[in-house]
Amino acid sequence: MSWWLPTTKALNRLGVPYPYLNRIACGSTSILTEIKIEVTDRCNLACTFCHQDFGAKGGTTTLDMDVFERVLTVAKSEGIKVVRLTGGEPLVLKSIDVFLRRAKDLGFAVIVNTNGTALPEKRLQALKGLVDFVKISLPAADEETMTRLTGNKTTWRRKWEALENLEKFGIRTDILTVMTAENIQQFDSFIRLLEPHPSICWRPLRAETQDGDRQPVSRDDIQRLATKLSAARSQERWKYLSLGLATPFCALENPSDAVELFGGGRSCGPVESLTVTCQGELIRCYSRRDGIDMSKGLRKTNLELSLQDFEQLPAVCRNCPFVPLCRGGCRCDWSLVETPFGSMDYLADPTHIDGADAFVVGDRPSAPAYAPAA
Repeated sequence: MSWWLPTTKALNRLGVPYPYLNRIACGSTSILTEIKIEVTDRCNLACTFCHQDFGAKGGTTTLDMDVFERVLTVAKSEGIKVVRLTGGEPLVLKSIDVFLRRAKDLGFAVIVNTNGTALPEKRLQALKGLVDFVKISLPAADEETMTRLTGNKTTWRRKWEALENLEKFGIRTDILTVMTAENIQQFDSFIRLLEPHPSICWRPLRAETQDGDRQPVSRDDIQRLATKLSAARSQERWKYLSLGLATPFCALENPSDAVELFGGGRSCGPVESLTVTCQGELIRCYSRRDGIDMSKGLRKTNLELSLQDFEQLPAVCRNCPFVPLCRGGCRCDWSLVETPFGSMDYLADPTHIDGADAFVVGDRPSAPAYAPAA
């Protein structure tokens, strides 16, 4: 949408209100491309950064195969091409081959999210042809930290064995790293670690809020991360490196920098994906887990939810030229704080947007008391 910003600014100068333009943009770009399916809530690790604490909760639920079939049938009938199997840890399921084979039989491209610890070479050989794309979490740049974060001394070795095998078999692979404050400090270590693996794509992700950690990173952390991303993108290997998951563009002092550096809310549900839990409920995304009626169909539901989210944004967001890309950041309840502009992602600072003062709805404090500590 690189064309959108100059176009909308020109139209706004001609008198077309931003909310009208932005609603059209948010609706026209909310195109459902993927269904994420949590086939289990079981996990063999207890990662401290997991926003759902699946491993710590000791889940035992597996998605009913009839529900899986129904979801795939609806998705296929609506022309959705991609299914992502996630969890929990999907590869701990002995029946995972059945889920994968059924998705491939119906013609879907299949992505698997995994921690990589249940993917030895023999298992990967058995899954060959059933998986098109693997996304492996890599929450640390060294073995000692990995052990501390995941609670398992063998995690580092098993992850790297899996990554080497995926490279050997030529399976497309992304590495997902939650950018905690600690990992932002270790950014250069991740670059050095992954430099020798050009076939693997690194996807840094915003650290999401958890029930016990509502503000895992600060705006200063995000600004430091943006600086590091910008510097890394000067190298050919990393020229497309960006931060995934919804991060408000106005977390940066210059929000226009985020257009290239942040994926924004477009990559989050319900904009381009919807999620099915292992209990069979349709939800917006991993963090917004209220059940949704899917009787209207997946695509219509996706569009209605995206427009509903837009309408619920504070006026300062609806009038912001970046909102079709940013989507206001994360709208999970845990991420929201009350500000003079309304309820917003705690990382947002609308004062970085020109004209934001016109949309103050409450008393402005003498200092931004709602801002997280640096």
